Amino acid sequence: MFERLRQTLRARFASADTLPDEHAGAIASAMLLLEVAWADQQISEEEVERVRAALCQIFGLGEDEASAVVAEARAGHTSSISMYPFTRTANETLSLDAKKKLLVNCWRLASADAVIDEHEEYTIRRIADLLYLTHEDFIAAKLAARRAS
Repeated sequence: MFERLRQTLRARFASADTLPDEHAGAIASAMLLLEVAWADQQISEEEVERVRAALCQIFGLGEDEASAVVAEARAGHTSSISMYPFTRTANETLSLDAKKKLLVNCWRLASADAVIDEHEEYTIRRIADLLYLTHEDFIAAKLAARRAS
């Protein structure tokens, strides 16, 4: 059983390394956004649309590109067992400003249904920590998302 878990982990980490360079940050960001959406154990179409919009805003992707990235992320999300490969990729590919924008979009996504679930907040806090963002960045992102709503 332990060997099977180790093989699964190796396969997951290896797949994160094989993301196309030009979209690695976008795919990693989409996976992290989907983690926030999944925190309440369901992903609505409105949340998927917000993920697409976030990718367009952060990375300047067109609608078709953003849809392709979201589709790839959704396919990978079902077999994902950890946020680490995606936060690692985000840390390697995103600027500090892009990571802060990602965090704001995590908060916007969590508030899509007008209620921020405690699991959503925990997931966002975990993402902020794994992206090496400060508590001040965490709070600033939350406030920026509230202002935008």
